[in-house]
This record gives sequence, structure tokens and C-alpha cells, in this order.
Amino acid sequence: MHYLLLTSSVMALIYITEGHIQVFQKPRFFGVKTGRSVKIYCVTSNPSLPAQVEWKIARTYKGPSIPLKTSQRIITMEKTSTRNASITIRTVNIEDSGIYICKLNNTEGPGTELHVSRHSDPQSILKRSRIKDMLIILQGFLLTLCVIVPLVLFYKQEKKEDAVYDEPEVDHTYEGLEIDHCGDIYEDISTLAPDPEAVWEVESPDQE
Repeated sequence: MHYLLLTSSVMALIYITEGHIQVFQKPRFFGVKTGRSVKIYCVTSNPSLPAQVEWKIARTYKGPSIPLKTSQRIITMEKTSTRNASITIRTVNIEDSGIYICKLNNTEGPGTELHVSRHSDPQSILKRSRIKDMLIILQGFLLTLCVIVPLVLFYKQEKKEDAVYDEPEVDHTYEGLEIDHCGDIYEDISTLAPDPEAVWEVESPDQE
């Protein structure tokens, strides 16, 4: 009876201890350039408790995770009584970006986000900046042409229409027609005109 109670107490103590285990990860975020090396620690709330560590990776916090495969670049260290579990990623690249999750005795940690960005050379940054400025200037020039060219074409069209309806400076309506001059006709008429002092004689019809 006493043996049974002792066994039950030990099993309950183990269950309670394992049930209250907490897993922490340090650090929670890494932001590095390509080519660097990073190290993530997996820490438990009960250092004396033996633990089996498994590392997983996910693209997002809410996304699915898959087991992380070790290689010459990705090295994992198991937990001991004097050392925390850890993972080291050497010469990181863009594809290494993601959420690294430590699973210790079936309890997952909060995850550590690794964000890897490309290494930028100051000369390349300056070159890209100049190219961007040139593109902005070219865009402004093209925009100006799009505004000016239609205005010039419209102005030329207006000038052409005005030229069609312009009145001629010299009237050539009667050009080529011969004009007859009467010469001294007015003088001849004046000689044939009756004398105003002459007496007018009126012949009566009875006189015939």
C-alpha cells in the first residue's frame, strides 16, 4: 500500500513538472545581411529536466512548420545540464528567412524570426539612385512633350484654317475684261442738245 502511494506521488510529481514546463527562445528576432552567422538559444524553465529538442521552421507565425534538416551550414546543439540547446546557421542567405521554432519535450517555444536582406554596396546604392533620378527626369520630359505636341498641332491647324479664308489683297474680279470708253460722247451729246431759249411750237391736231 505504501509502495503504491509512493509510486503514485512520484508519477504525479513528474506529470506536474512536465506539465508546467515553459520554453523560451533567445533572441526573438534577427535581422542580418547575407553572409552573416546567427545563433538561436532554446531555454527551458526547468534546467535540470532532461529534454529532447527538435527544431522546426515556418515561413510565417501562423503558417505550417516543417522539421529543420541539419547540414554543414545548420548545426544544432543538444541540451545538457550545463548548456542550453541552440541552433547555429552559418553564412545565411535570403532563403534562410523564416520563423525558427524550438520544440522541447513536445512543448513548442514562441519562435525566433530571422530576416535576411541582401548586402548593399554603397557604390551600387548610389548608382541605383542616379538611375532612378534619370528615370524621373525622362518621365517629366515625356510628360512635357505629351502636353506641348498637341498644343503645337492645334495651333498649326488653326493657322491653316485661317489661311484658307483670308481675303485677297488685290481684287482680280474684272481682270481680263475689256472696258469700252465712250471717248467724246458727252461732247457730241451737248452739241445736239436744243437751245433753251428757242420757242417751242405745239401743233394742234386740228391743223392737219
